[in-house]
Amino acid sequence: MTVTDFSSALHAAFEAPDPREAVNRIKNVVAHELSQTDTRATVKKTDFFNHSFAPDLVLSWPNERERFVFLKSDTRPAVLRDDVEAIRKHDPIVFALDPVNDNPLGMDEQGDSPRNDDTLLADSGGMEVLIRSRFSDPVVGLASSAVLQGGRGLLTEREAEAMASSVADGFNGAQRLDSGATAAAVAQISGHFDKRRTSRLLRFLGAVWVGSGGVASNFPGEPDMAGDLDATALEFLMELPPIEDFEFWRRIGRPLTLESISRLHLGDDSENLQFLVGSNLDILHARACRIIEHQQELGEEENAGFRWKLEREMLCLRGPRSTTYFAGKVDELKVEAQEGDGISLQELLRRSEARRIPISELELATPTRTVSYATVNRDDVSHDEELLKLSKTFSSTAYVQTAVASLFGSRPLVCDFPNRTGKGRTAAKFPLGTFAPVALSLLTSLTTEERLALDHVTRYYSEERRQQEALFEVDEVRVTQSTSETLYGGAARKEIEP
Repeated sequence: MTVTDFSSALHAAFEAPDPREAVNRIKNVVAHELSQTDTRATVKKTDFFNHSFAPDLVLSWPNERERFVFLKSDTRPAVLRDDVEAIRKHDPIVFALDPVNDNPLGMDEQGDSPRNDDTLLADSGGMEVLIRSRFSDPVVGLASSAVLQGGRGLLTEREAEAMASSVADGFNGAQRLDSGATAAAVAQISGHFDKRRTSRLLRFLGAVWVGSGGVASNFPGEPDMAGDLDATALEFLMELPPIEDFEFWRRIGRPLTLESISRLHLGDDSENLQFLVGSNLDILHARACRIIEHQQELGEEENAGFRWKLEREMLCLRGPRSTTYFAGKVDELKVEAQEGDGISLQELLRRSEARRIPISELELATPTRTVSYATVNRDDVSHDEELLKLSKTFSSTAYVQTAVASLFGSRPLVCDFPNRTGKGRTAAKFPLGTFAPVALSLLTSLTTEERLALDHVTRYYSEERRQQEALFEVDEVRVTQSTSETLYGGAARKEIEP
């Protein structure tokens, strides 16, 4: 709602004939305003109103401390000063129901508090500016959330406009490596937030600075502020309009792990998540995966593409007929396996040949017998004549239960076909750029369109970037460059393609 809408709604609330109903309506109006300022905040009403030391509302967030909100209808400077003095030990938000047109708490010209506490005095005009700015420039959303969690000083319309403009200009400046615009944002942030929110916002700008190619030591802030992003700042970065810059996301993603990305809370379909994961497939490692077949969801576009998603606190790759979940350990796979019968030996050989994946051992089973097969040196057995002869002695009910694929020459990937689960033996982990195409190729039967789509989603992964040997080696014959380009779409490009 606009300031005028807020004033009208507040006036209507005060006019309620029942005093209790009036208080409830007033709180609802303010709670709506706060929720619009930060959609992640949970606003809880208390049984108090305009009390000297008991809050009217309580704001809470996951993994953040609560913050008290005190509603004040008398905005005379002397009264406000006394009210704030009684509650400032809580570092609360004092929300003035009427506009604050003066400087009741003795702020300096920038709205900074002369006190050592982190009390925030705000009115609806200031909040409305943040709401409006957040929708017009999404990066301001990070600042509006930080205001409710740890804003301090004065926040009226003028101060909020300066803050929103500075944060937006600072983000754009950090992308352009404009030290002047970035420094102005650093100064604005440093005076208006508590230490934790100041650190978060400056690290956000610092990460954008470094992600855009800047040197950390040249960042116009504290030397240690050009560091890693925390989860909240990274989530806001993910929800910004798409940033189609491979090198930017590669620099942002280098400190990240599979676990840190899996803990993020994002919308259903984040375009920036595609860029972040796709640019860092070489450093995001998993030990286990599980494939769950599914049918096309209602309203979902029919295509053969794959997209990275976050579900059940796991990073997953959703395709047209299945979703593959990745985790650091098997017991961290938070999805139940779909039981099956395994696959035929001929089907395993077809799948492994399609990706030139060496199979070092396997287990065949009938209803009454189980046979394990491997060479002494754990060489590739997929073309072993003895194995082919042995398979002919089994009935048509013989299925491959497990197979071990050898990746990078020495890392064994155990594939459990009845459960469609893959895991590294002992402590073996695999970069997602390898793990995803290999696991999907072995554990499922891909169509030609799906194989091409899988190649596309992992196209920026390159073994050359990690200066290692070619991905697969069979009898010392290396995969040719043309095969590598077919698998991974060639070398990584400077800009991310749609």
